Amino acid sequence: MRDKRLSRNAMMAVLQAVVTGGVLFLLYRYLLKTIGAEQIGIWAIVLATASASRISEMGFAGSVVKFTAKYIARGDQDKAAEVVQTTYITIGVSLMCILVVGYPFISWIMGKLVPTSQVAIARAILPIALLSVWTGGASGVFLGGLDGCQRIDLRAFIAIFAGSIFLILTWILVPKFGLFGLAWAQIGQGTFMLLAGRILLQRELPSLPWLPHGWRYSVFKEMLQYGLNFQVTSVFSMLFEPTTKALMAVFGGLASTAYYEMAHRMVVQFRSLLVSANQVIVPRVAVLQETEPEKVRKAYLESYRMLFFLALPLFAGVAAFTPLASEVWIGRYEPCFVGYSLLLVAGWWLNTLSAPAYFINLGTGLLFWNTLGHVTIGVLNVVLGYLLGLAFGSVGVVLGYVLALVVGSSLIAIRYQFNNGIALRELLPRENRKLFIVCCAGALMGFISFYCFKVPSGALKGGLSLAIYILTIAFAFWKHPLRTKIGMQIGAVLARRTSVTNL
Repeated sequence: MRDKRLSRNAMMAVLQAVVTGGVLFLLYRYLLKTIGAEQIGIWAIVLATASASRISEMGFAGSVVKFTAKYIARGDQDKAAEVVQTTYITIGVSLMCILVVGYPFISWIMGKLVPTSQVAIARAILPIALLSVWTGGASGVFLGGLDGCQRIDLRAFIAIFAGSIFLILTWILVPKFGLFGLAWAQIGQGTFMLLAGRILLQRELPSLPWLPHGWRYSVFKEMLQYGLNFQVTSVFSMLFEPTTKALMAVFGGLASTAYYEMAHRMVVQFRSLLVSANQVIVPRVAVLQETEPEKVRKAYLESYRMLFFLALPLFAGVAAFTPLASEVWIGRYEPCFVGYSLLLVAGWWLNTLSAPAYFINLGTGLLFWNTLGHVTIGVLNVVLGYLLGLAFGSVGVVLGYVLALVVGSSLIAIRYQFNNGIALRELLPRENRKLFIVCCAGALMGFISFYCFKVPSGALKGGLSLAIYILTIAFAFWKHPLRTKIGMQIGAVLARRTSVTNL
């Protein structure tokens, strides 16, 4: 039953990533045509800066998954409901206070990051962005509760519909209200997630009241002790994405910021195909930690081997796909977008390999190395982003981001393996070494071919270069032993679903 639920959760998480990717493609293509790259850049900066206020969550947003799963594993659903209520009230109140008090400071920051001609509109949409941050923080509590109940499939269902609502509202509101329409569309998305998450979570935790009011000091204290590492993580996360966008605005301008935002969204969305499925292990590990702790190490090794096998062709394929993405998404070959994407592919591939160790640590509650990894990423991103930005402009900012990401992520994976007696050579599993060489060669051939083809259509050139990559890796991928294992697992899940449906 548990394996069936885990497989279902993983498949729904992947479906969520696919649908969300499609929504983002349509969204940004539409926004480029209607409001332009500079307006997208303004919204990215405003939202990133406003999101910095989420440090007031004190790590509770991440803690709710762990503690909900913990008490459900112990058969205490009432206590799990208290976890959700305490988290919701703590985050809702603290975040609202920080947003109100911090508004003047955030408005002042806008004047420093956005060109003078655009400061007025940035400040005008700031209150809407702050409201969006609050709804996002509040809805995250209920979605985290669903994760803790091991109903990630329901959370994925909510996210899929919320993304579709955001896209539809954007089509309706942006032509009339421009950037304000985009801001209100995001409010609609957040409100739907808040209400849907609340309704579906009560199905799993019937003792959860409609309006959470049961704040418990004992629960708060227990979660705060666990969440201190999350809090440090949250603070240093603010030195990561928001800082990078601020540096991009300074060293590259609003258009470069928009192309960076699109490149980052694209790479991270492809990455989420893997990480979303891998993330379902967090509540599962929390249960294992309570019931069968000796099986946690095995869960890590299986997860890492599978993730490495899937991440290789995916990220190499994204690199080969980047020129085509530029032609189709932006409407032309945009060197900034392509260059940013290639750097981000390298950084996020190496980061993805640390995901099993990261999620195992979340499930077991051993968060020190996760925290140290985030601290390293945050500090290095500020230092390297600024120094390399001075030297190389916007490309230097992205390079600093990638280097910080790689160093901090490597700390987590290497230390986990060292602490658990796993040889570092297993970071490149034996069965994946041949595939590694083939994927690198395929991506290089596909990318170079884009510049060699004498074809008038850029989209056709991009399609041909991607086809070359796929043909290059197809045989090695198909003959890989893990490909057969994955196919058998998916087939078993589909067979069980078919048999249930026929009943």
